[in-house]
Parts: sequence; C-alpha cells; structure tokens
Amino acid sequence: MILLQDVPDGYEYCFEGSGKCPKAASCLRSIAAQLLSESEESQPKTVRVVNPLYVKRLADFSACECYRSSEPLRYARGMTRLFDEVPAKLLATVRRRVMGCFSCERYYYHSRKGERPITPTEQRRIAAVFKEIGIAAKPKFDGYEQGMDW
Repeated sequence: MILLQDVPDGYEYCFEGSGKCPKAASCLRSIAAQLLSESEESQPKTVRVVNPLYVKRLADFSACECYRSSEPLRYARGMTRLFDEVPAKLLATVRRRVMGCFSCERYYYHSRKGERPITPTEQRRIAAVFKEIGIAAKPKFDGYEQGMDW
C-alpha cells in the first residue's frame, strides 16, 4: 500500500488521471495526486505537476512518457561479497566495469555499502559485466527488498 509520506519530495503529480487516463489506477504519479487530494493534512503551497496540456494531447496513453508503474520492483542492497568469485587477475577490470554500471562513482560506493538500493537495471548491467568477462558465477548481493520506481 502506497502512503502519501512515501512520495519523494519534488515528485511530479498527475491530476489528469482519474476518468481520463486508462492507466491512472496503476500510475504512481496519478496515485500520488489522488493521495494528495484526499489528504486531510495541510496541503503544500506548490507541487510539481505533469502538464495537463501534455496529457490532453496524447493520442495514445500507452505512450505517456510520464507513466510510472506502481508495480513493486526487486532492489538489491549491498555488494560486500560481489567480487568473491572473481579471479584475482580479473578483479581490477571487473571492479572498474561494475563501477561503470552506475551513473556516478559515488553511487557505486554507496550501493556497495548498502546505503543506496541497486536498481533492477543496475543489477542487469552488473550481471552482463560478469557474463562478458566470462565469470560463470552470478553476482551476489547482500540482500533484496521490494520498492517503487519513483
């Protein structure tokens, strides 16, 4: 169940969803807007919103670039044992290539320590590095958790 306090600060709400968009029930932006409008708490003075003109002019709602599925994803947490199966002579190469799976080096270090969740896309990139290098073992993460792709 999604709660209003789960919505990240600065998130874009979509108020056009209800009754207009067939994907509104499964779109995080529309769900967040509904939660905000139904909230009894004090309302923020301003919020970021998907442009209603953009939504109105969509010929096909399945092509909406703002759509965010409310289906939970499986995030990995921590990579302290990721390189255990990597031969020593390949370690530096694999580590450098795994770092490249993240948008910045800082994300790699925070993800390695478990401070930042590792997205499914990043997990696939890391698995591809292992496969390309010829390492038979699948990448091992410290743990997994369910989460939304806000």
